[in-house]
Amino acid sequence: MANWYVKRGSQIAGPLTRERLNQLAAESKVQKTDLVREGEDGEFHPAAEVSDLFTGVESSAWDDFEAGPETQPQSSQPATKNNKMTLIIILAVVGVGGLFVVGILLALLLPAVEQARIAARRSQSKNNLKQIGLAMHNYNETHRILPPGGTLTIDGAPSQSWTTFIIPFMDEVALYNQIDFDYAWDHPSNQSIFRKEMPFFLNPNIEEKVSPEGLPLSHYVGNELMMGPNRGSSFRNVTDGLANTIMAYEVGDNFKPWGDPTNFAVPADRIGSGKKSAFPGGNHILMGDGRVRFLSENIDPGVLKALSTPDGGERIDEF
Repeated sequence: MANWYVKRGSQIAGPLTRERLNQLAAESKVQKTDLVREGEDGEFHPAAEVSDLFTGVESSAWDDFEAGPETQPQSSQPATKNNKMTLIIILAVVGVGGLFVVGILLALLLPAVEQARIAARRSQSKNNLKQIGLAMHNYNETHRILPPGGTLTIDGAPSQSWTTFIIPFMDEVALYNQIDFDYAWDHPSNQSIFRKEMPFFLNPNIEEKVSPEGLPLSHYVGNELMMGPNRGSSFRNVTDGLANTIMAYEVGDNFKPWGDPTNFAVPADRIGSGKKSAFPGGNHILMGDGRVRFLSENIDPGVLKALSTPDGGERIDEF
């Protein structure tokens, strides 16, 4: 079994079998002043202390010692320190380089991640408008007219909103039945109802979700030319075509609570050039036929006006 090692100066030879060690001693290539060790671990001892190893012939010719695969240098203490210092330098360079690479990857990936998030939010907001459109059509099927933008009390004060009238068609029948229509939406008897957040009235791209008074907001506004105070349009009166007329749209600021009866406006007053958009580049709009389109913030004001009127007779090119 090869488990003997010979050390002379800074060099260590081995592993050697005992037979090979005896042969090297007989050839005077291992001297009594050399150090030997049996096994992988342990301390070296003078070769002279190993019984039956020497026959009396000695040589100082370590240069004749058989090197090669059996000889391995032993690093000196200064060399060890130098190696450690070199390793530290290499690790430092690799570390800085790694941070640089990570920085580049983050710079490349973060915009893509943000774009994916915005795309997901756009998809959700678009779906919200589709739900609103479906509820509008179901309301029209039931009442043969669109809901009013907002109802007024006998003395002319705002009472209920168009969004309130469509919630029964958005799986909120139980909540709708709790509303006391003898009183306005902000009357104490109705306050607990209008403090409930309605996810389908919220654009996920907008952080502001509650008014200063603590009332849940709506990020969507009705087209005042389709739904005004105490007035709703009939689809048959939309002579410009439902596919060419805005019914509701998302906005980027000045939000109102979803129960607010004044949450309607002429689209050109809230979206388009110079207005804050709900998304980079524009806003989603709900057309009268239930389709949802993305409208550029740079849309021609004349086109926006034509899309807003239900019976203006304007010619509308592709937008």
